[in-house]
Formats: sequence, structure tokens, C-alpha cells
Amino acid sequence: MARIKTRTLRGSVMQNNPRRVEDESHWFGFGLRLGLLAGSACLLLLLSAWLWHIGWPQRQADRLIDGALQMTQRAHFSVRDVVVEGRRHTDKKELFAALGVGANAPILGFDPAAAHEKVLELPWVANAVIERRLPDTVYVRLTERQPLARWQHDNKVSVIDREGHELPAAKPEQFAQLPLVVGHDAPAQAEDLLTTLKNFPEIERIMKAAVRVSERRWNLYLQPKLLVRLPEDNMSSALAHLVRLIHEQKILERDLAAVDLRLPDRLVFEPNGAAPAKPTGESN
Repeated sequence: MARIKTRTLRGSVMQNNPRRVEDESHWFGFGLRLGLLAGSACLLLLLSAWLWHIGWPQRQADRLIDGALQMTQRAHFSVRDVVVEGRRHTDKKELFAALGVGANAPILGFDPAAAHEKVLELPWVANAVIERRLPDTVYVRLTERQPLARWQHDNKVSVIDREGHELPAAKPEQFAQLPLVVGHDAPAQAEDLLTTLKNFPEIERIMKAAVRVSERRWNLYLQPKLLVRLPEDNMSSALAHLVRLIHEQKILERDLAAVDLRLPDRLVFEPNGAAPAKPTGESN
């Protein structure tokens, strides 16, 4: 009987088991390392967030900045002078407080943009230019609001500028030379009226008050006690007519209470006693 030869197969089941164990151990180690890496990253993030929360990085940065500014200060980059132009009504102490700069302070630590915002909040300031001029000067140029008139409203008098804004820091008694305007919308229309009156100095000089009527037109109160009712339109023509009446018919010297110029084709003289003697609001 013939003998059958057999060959051992390459790679038996028993031979594959060690490799499988080796692969599982490899992946377990990789996962463990990945978990440790992720955990470390989370701890690092938490530590960073906590340090930021308590302000540690900010304090270190501030210390570095302070140290650098002190070095520039020792190099004579410090505030020696503050030059201000255009200041007439703005309070000096309020201005310097808004600038936030002191003598010998590091000039590189001065923030012109932040100072500009603060200065614009001052009541007299309409605009400002603020510059840091190295090595030792802060330059300020102010554009202040210009008082235009006194405004009578709600049983009080305040000062307004050309844009009709109230100037709370202005005391009316200090601006008694300014014309008086009366009426709810008088501030918005005052500049137009007063600019027109510049062309008629005879009237501008003797005007005691201008009263806005029904948000449409003006009444003028002239010295000594004459009321002039102006039209809604063609105010310049009516004022030119008024100048002729003053020179030709001497209306300021006559016993008149009012002159009505509202109608272009009709002139009305009102005898004394027919109109109010003091500036008050009217209904027409």
C-alpha cells in the first residue's frame, strides 16, 4: 500500500492567533495615547480659561506695557505741555479732566481717540482736533458752539446756538446782548430770521424780541413799543417796506401799537392800545 505524502499548510489557525492579539494591543495603546492627548488638551484649555478669567494674561500684558512706557518716559517722551486753541467758553478744568492727561505722564500712553470722545461730551464743544505731538506736547483745537440768541420757553430763558441747540452751560444773564426769540419752533428758525435782519441794521438794532406765531411766521417787537406783524413769505420785502415806513412816515414816533405787513397790497396801522405791549405768543 502506497504511502501518501502530506504537506503542512502555510499559516495555520494556531499560527494566526498571536498576530491578532498583537493588533488588538496596538489599537488599545493608540486609543489610550489619543485619550491622554485629548485629556491634556482639555486640561490646558480649562487652565487657560481660568487664567484668563482671573486676569493673569491681562496683568502680565499691563506690566509689560507699563514697563515700556516708563522706559519711554525716562527717554523724555513725557507730557511737558498741552496747547489749546479755540477755547473761549469751555471750562479749563473740565477740558483737562476730559483729556485725562497729567504733567510728566508718558506721552505714548495718551490716547487721542479716547480723549476726543470725552471732549466732545463737553457742553460748549461742537468739534475738536486732538493730536499727540512727540516728544512732549498734546495739541488741542476746539470748535465751540456759537451763542446765537436767547430763547424764551416754558417760563424760562436759555441760550441757543446757530443749530438751535440749547447751551446748558451758558447763563442767559451773561448774554443779555443777544436777541430774544419766543415760540416752540423758534430755535429752528432763528438763524434764518437773524441772518435776514443783518441786511436791515436799523431794525436789528431796535428789535427787543421776535415771536414765532403758529410755526409759520414772525412778530417783531421794536423799541420803544411797536409790534410789527411780518408775513409768512417774502419777509425781506416786508422788512424793506418797514424801513421805508420808519424813515418816511416816522412810525416809531407816532402813537401806534402795531403795524401789520402780512398782506402785500394792504398796510394796516393799529392805534395804541389795540395790541399787546410785551412779547407773548399769538395765535395768528
